[in-house]
Amino acid sequence: MPYLYADGCLQFGITGFSFDGGDVGSPDYDDRTIPLYDYGDWSKVTIEGNVTVGDSVERVFPDDEGPPFPAELIVIVDAEETQLRFEKNVANPPISEESYDVELTLDRSLLRGDVVLTPRLVRTEPCREGLPYAPNDGMRVAGGESWTVVVDHPTKNSDGFPFVYRDFSQEGMPPEELVHSFSKTPNPKMMINDRNENVVDVLQSGNTYGFRPNMKRLLKADFGVSLWIQLVILTGTTIAEAGEPEFDWQEGVIEEISESMLGTHLFGEDVDYETVVSELGEKISDPSKLRELITDLCEAVQLYQEYAEHLDYFIQEHSP
Repeated sequence: MPYLYADGCLQFGITGFSFDGGDVGSPDYDDRTIPLYDYGDWSKVTIEGNVTVGDSVERVFPDDEGPPFPAELIVIVDAEETQLRFEKNVANPPISEESYDVELTLDRSLLRGDVVLTPRLVRTEPCREGLPYAPNDGMRVAGGESWTVVVDHPTKNSDGFPFVYRDFSQEGMPPEELVHSFSKTPNPKMMINDRNENVVDVLQSGNTYGFRPNMKRLLKADFGVSLWIQLVILTGTTIAEAGEPEFDWQEGVIEEISESMLGTHLFGEDVDYETVVSELGEKISDPSKLRELITDLCEAVQLYQEYAEHLDYFIQEHSP
């Protein structure tokens, strides 16, 4: 950022959650996830926790601005799959170096997949000193680690790899200059750098026609090419090492390959699940076959994502 930012200053903790005022659940503290899929049907979930403002907040405000500081403490709720993004107010200005309780309620009908909760501290008035301090109200000056609300049970459906938005200026994240990155976790995701506001705006466009929805289709196809190549290679590597897929999502990748043109392009006609497992593991294991697999995979994924069609249509519609 072009101004001082206190990354990791906000310690965000979740203490529990309850459904429709009844059943109570506990979060997974190791993975920082809130799993909701094993609790049956519910209409609303209330999540409780706290955000602690650390002393590093002092460096992002001039000496004459606090403590307490002219800022608002919020939690950003990002439900990418349903295009829902809003802010929950935690504490109004002024803000001190202390802990603040958080309680937010989410409506099941508006959610699908993963919902990311991220704490932020935002200036509420202009700074007379200007740079190196955030000069304008509304600017984020401090952040902390997110929690992920897992709404739906993880499935073998290979389409279930959403784009999630992350602040790449945070410690431990990819370089801030990147547009996207692949998160190599047991539940991989394509992370979009939410510092690129124009990209986020396009990807969250809910319209059907015009520049933004056409660009959205093109971007998702472009990102999807990179995503699918990595998913297939990671799955093949696991098979080469263990003899079979390890995670549900890897089984989903195998199923999608066997049931789509990906399998036809990579392994020939009429391939089934077992054939894909055998062929993919063998080609990953054999250096003489790996180069051919990479070439075929790059071609197959572009065709699968219909990248050329989206690109050609975009050029036709929006070229000067």
